[in-house]
Formats: sequence, structure tokens, C-alpha cells
Amino acid sequence: MLKPALPPKLIGAGFMLLWALSISMAMTLAKKLSPEVPTLVVLFMRLFFGFLFFSPFMVRAGVKGFHTARPLLQLARVCFTGTALICTYYAYRNLPLALATSIGMTGPLFTTLFAMLLLRDHVTVGKWACIFFGYLGVLVMVRPHELEVNMAVWIELLANVCAALSSITVKVLSRTDSVLTIMLYTNTVTTFVAGILVYWVWVTPSLPDSLLLVAVGGFGLLSQYGATSALRYANPSYLAPFEYTRMCFAIPVGYSLFHEEPTLWVLGGSAMIIAATYSLTRLELEDTAPAQK
Repeated sequence: MLKPALPPKLIGAGFMLLWALSISMAMTLAKKLSPEVPTLVVLFMRLFFGFLFFSPFMVRAGVKGFHTARPLLQLARVCFTGTALICTYYAYRNLPLALATSIGMTGPLFTTLFAMLLLRDHVTVGKWACIFFGYLGVLVMVRPHELEVNMAVWIELLANVCAALSSITVKVLSRTDSVLTIMLYTNTVTTFVAGILVYWVWVTPSLPDSLLLVAVGGFGLLSQYGATSALRYANPSYLAPFEYTRMCFAIPVGYSLFHEEPTLWVLGGSAMIIAATYSLTRLELEDTAPAQK
């Protein structure tokens, strides 16, 4: 007999881990860019190089790849994604990395809330406990009460709201459209719009910054693929807490690239995040098991 395939929710969790690693790398490299490069230029170059990496799939798909059953929802997804991207890059470049990452971790709370309201996802008390325990782990890691707050905080909160709404639209679109179609619309339209807007603030990046931007584009595209694919296998309310794991990825990335040694606070918070995501996975698999019998 053939062995049973992996549960869809585990596959979705795997794609979210890919997203977490990719977005951590993209944000870390963006933080290293010269401050003389405007954020809109950073966003355009990230989208442009991501567009180049994605172009072979676009050529293969052809015009048929753009066929969608829900064009208005695709447009809404593009708007949410573009707003989330520009706000996120602005926040990460204008806030301390720890504070920016901490605020970014409020995203799962917005995603879970919107999933309950718009998708009618059922979230038990146990799952809510896992979500908040994971976020508590984030607070233990970064201790945001020690850091200064400014307008960029509100901009990143807006980014989280838009990112959550983008996740909800992807979940709905995935019922009728393929991952390729969703990514085609996102990459082509956002790159086109950013290309028009960047004309007014264009600054040619130096060679080192250009190389960093190429890497940011590659990791950004990979993160988009991971997040979009994950939503085909699991609900947003289940996947949301896996966003916390990017704090765990940030530890080895920061140590290997910037020689940042993790503190006991960071290690303790990481343990809480891992415990929360593991517990949530167990709860979801237990809920799924009776239905599969």
C-alpha cells in the first residue's frame, strides 16, 4: 500500500517556514542598503528583480496565465500587497530592527481576526492561547518597552493590516485561481505601478547596493511564493502564528551576516515561539484527524 500523503496543513506550514526564512533574508539585506537610496527606489528594484526572476514562468504561462475568475479581487490583492510592501520597507529602514520586527509580529493577530470575520474561520480558545503565547515570546525577545516609538510604528501597523487583508484575498482567490496566476498579477501590476512612481525620486544605486537589491528581489519573490502556496493548503488563522518563526530565523541570519550574538532574552523568546507553533500544529492536526477517519 502507498503511504498516506502529508496532511495539507503540514504542507502549508512548510511553505510558511520557507516564507519566514525568505522574508527574514530580504528584510535583513534591505536594512543594509545605503540610507541615500529612497525607499520607493528600494521597493521598485525589489519588484523589478523579482519580476526578472519570475519572467521565465510568465513566458511559459503566456496570456492564458492571466485568466482569472475574479479580476476585481485580484486588483484588491495587488493594492493590499503594494501598500503592505512600501509601508514595511519604510518601517524597517526607519526603525530599530528589533522594534520593526516586534511590530511586524502583530500581523498574525490581524490575520486571525479578519479570517474569523470574513472567512468564518473557527478559532478555539486553545488556538487563541497559542497565538498570544507566541506573541508574548516575541515581546520577551525584543522588549519593545525599552525602545522609542515614532510615526514609522503606525506605518508598519498599516502594513500589517494590509498584509492580513492580502492573505485573506489570496485564500479566496486560491479556490479558483492557481498560484501562478495570483503571482502573475501581483508581480506585473506592482512592478508597473512602482516603475511609474519611482521616476520622481529616482537615485541610481551604487554597485554594492545594486547587488544587495538583486538578492532582496530574489528572496522577496521566494517569500511571495511560499506565502501564496501555503494558503492553498491551510486557513489563514492556522498559518498566522507561523509568522512568529521569522524571529527564530533572524537569530542565525544575524549571527552569520552581522556577528550579532543572541541574548538569553532572545533564546527564551524563541523557545516560547517554537512551543506556540508546535502546540498550534498539534491542535490543528487533532481537529483534522476525526474528519479524515
